Amino acid sequence: MSRQSDLGDAQNARREALGNDLAVRAVRAFRTVPLDDLEAGWDRVAPQLVGLVTSAQLVAAQQSVPYMAAVDQSWGYQPKPVTLNEGAFAGVMSDGREVAPAMYGAVTQTKRLIGSGLAPSRAFESGAAFLGILAQGAVHDLGRSSDSVLAAGKGYTLYVRVLNAGACSRCAILAGKSSGAVAFDRHVSCKCGTMAIPGGAKIPDGLPSSPEEYFGTLTPAEQSRVFTKAGAEAIRHGANPIQVVNARRGAYGIGYSGHGGAAVSGNRLKPLTIGVKADGSPLRVYATTEGTTARGGFGRSEIAATAKSTKEGRYRRTTSIRLMPEAIQTMAGSNPARYRELLKKYGYLD
Repeated sequence: MSRQSDLGDAQNARREALGNDLAVRAVRAFRTVPLDDLEAGWDRVAPQLVGLVTSAQLVAAQQSVPYMAAVDQSWGYQPKPVTLNEGAFAGVMSDGREVAPAMYGAVTQTKRLIGSGLAPSRAFESGAAFLGILAQGAVHDLGRSSDSVLAAGKGYTLYVRVLNAGACSRCAILAGKSSGAVAFDRHVSCKCGTMAIPGGAKIPDGLPSSPEEYFGTLTPAEQSRVFTKAGAEAIRHGANPIQVVNARRGAYGIGYSGHGGAAVSGNRLKPLTIGVKADGSPLRVYATTEGTTARGGFGRSEIAATAKSTKEGRYRRTTSIRLMPEAIQTMAGSNPARYRELLKKYGYLD
């Protein structure tokens, strides 16, 4: 570990505690809204929610000052004199919206779910949970912004991601990735932070310098939680973590996937029927479209090998199916050599 990694972890912990406390308070306030009169109830509670979020954001911004002072000292860096306008990071969301309209999404979520047939009480709790996530995000997003703005003002030009305990796979594959003057974009509810690094300095000890290094710091159970069981096993056999994680973007059944322009609704893998077995039953596999265009590694190699492709929009795509690690694990069984052969064939092993 290093002084810098300890500082980054401590800052993440402070922000998480602040965000969690805000979420509890915000949800408690929202639950005072009567389910049978959401609009009037919202009008009554909205000022209280705005006050809670704004106050927490101000605290998050104030945390940036001692944090960056400690970072300066840890590097022996003499920064430019600068003063942070802490109030500029309170009262807005990361996309520039005011707090109240953004938090109103809890009401919208509740109404939408009721309209779709969900029991009103369950819809209301879903709306409350949504509000809690938004509140946490408001703290983490604006807190990170205040960190990076203050760092930029001090003359820092390089950042590296500080993974939060329990980071998701999307963040894990960015371990060690450095960024220039603008700190990293993050997904909704991301709790990771950044460490400012002076020019010429290396990534400090204790902050993983690659996804593989981060993977190695996790227990087998944590590896499976973050990367899925099949994904973690593939990585243990040498698969590139970035390929393993990115494959899920185009996996059949995952809600944010798109296949041939058709949106897919769901959050779990769904088998794709690709033929018929000898006994007449359907042959199903877990597959993905990620990396199958002529610009993707798997697609490029398959098009070169088969000379077959199809045009979809702006890009050509291989006609070959790209299997997911789940399917590869089943096919390989207990044969490590076969496992690695399939991982290489389907673009997971460099």
